[in-house]
Amino acid sequence: MELTTEQLKEKLQSNEKFILDLYASWCGPCKKEMPVLRAFHERAKDKVQLIGVDVEEANFDDGRTFVERNGITWPNLYDPDGRSREYFGMGVPVTWFIAADGSVAYKHIGIINDLDEILTLTEKHLGVRL
Repeated sequence: MELTTEQLKEKLQSNEKFILDLYASWCGPCKKEMPVLRAFHERAKDKVQLIGVDVEEANFDDGRTFVERNGITWPNLYDPDGRSREYFGMGVPVTWFIAADGSVAYKHIGIINDLDEILTLTEKHLGVRL
């Protein structure tokens, strides 16, 4: 599912807690954490939305292929011109835990190694037990 920049802005103002995962198709650690994110999404999708942001890609097709090959079913935003760097900086993977008021509750730099880790971070920083 593709997501537009406007939809992401609306999400930030929606009074809902969610998680933003920044990734790229060429990123080895990003590939490694995809099974963890798939499992998290299946468990959390009714309580906490996961949103992917595909950054630093050479082209759209690389990102789309990555989404399809990795079974990513949560909403995703493709950043074709690097504008997200202004908000997120550079480097992947980075996972942002966003509070209901749109503020950053926590920024996790690097790979999320297993389901327990992301469940613990979600409970600790967003107050959602899954």
